[in-house]
Amino acid sequence: MELSNPGLIWLSIGVILFVLEMAVPGFVLFFFGLAAWITALGCYLFPWSLNTQLAVFLVSSLVSLFTLRTIVKKVFLGDAKDDDADSIMANGGEKCVVSAAINPPAKGQVKFSGTFWRAEAEENIEEGEVVEIVEQKDLLITVKKIR
Repeated sequence: MELSNPGLIWLSIGVILFVLEMAVPGFVLFFFGLAAWITALGCYLFPWSLNTQLAVFLVSSLVSLFTLRTIVKKVFLGDAKDDDADSIMANGGEKCVVSAAINPPAKGQVKFSGTFWRAEAEENIEEGEVVEIVEQKDLLITVKKIR
């Protein structure tokens, strides 16, 4: 097999793209690598011109990117709904201690599971009080007094 064989070149490009996928975030290069391998297979089976090779690469890149990306991301990264189950609110009603007074609309701070979190509440809560977690939005916890 010649070094200038188009199928071998496309196969090599695909391998390079797969290796680069490990170094670059975003999970996109994988699909271009897959398209390069599809093009390599086509070059091996048919005597395609350069224009045909580029067209097959372009079409297979776009088709694989838009159709397979969501499926493959779910397989490798998990479903986004499962991430919510890992939040501190999974069990609901967790208790924590206020470490910096919360005076709305200003945020305060609570200590939960050995970690300090920014916290907000609808009412004034003094430092040292035990509160209940109502909601978590990213790194902000909404709390309420225990009555």
